[in-house]
Amino acid sequence: MSDVPESVANVAAVAQPVAESSGSIWGYVAAGSVALLVLAGIFAYRKINQPAFVINQVRKKNLKEMKKQGTENSEFMVDMDRLLDSILRYTTENKKKGSDVVTLLKPLNDKERIKTPRDMYQSMIFIANDINDAALAKDLKNKSKQVKSSSALMAGLLKRAGIN
Repeated sequence: MSDVPESVANVAAVAQPVAESSGSIWGYVAAGSVALLVLAGIFAYRKINQPAFVINQVRKKNLKEMKKQGTENSEFMVDMDRLLDSILRYTTENKKKGSDVVTLLKPLNDKERIKTPRDMYQSMIFIANDINDAALAKDLKNKSKQVKSSSALMAGLLKRAGIN
């Protein structure tokens, strides 16, 4: 006879069909994977929908375009950075989301409205007034009177915006 007691042999005989009847674990693995993807998507959306993230993306795109033009240290970029800093401060103080930043920046992407570099400054003034930054709006208004319509920098920005 065998060294294994009879009760263990009976348990093994019963346990094997139970394990086989429980099915595959791949269904659980798939459901767990879907749950992880949903959680990762929610986390990513929350990260992307922050004002700082949106403004940093705008800065990166503008800087990339200006480096192509060779004008990354221009006065306009300083003005744009001041505007973006002011927008970030405003959205942080008022607990706004990234989608609100996109709404605030819409006048800069209006192809119908922006035909000249002066129009670009006018859009920046509109945004500064919208976020209640009177000092910035006044400074931008003074600079809009001095802007040259034929500058390479403004031509590059208008080209990036799809205006030309």
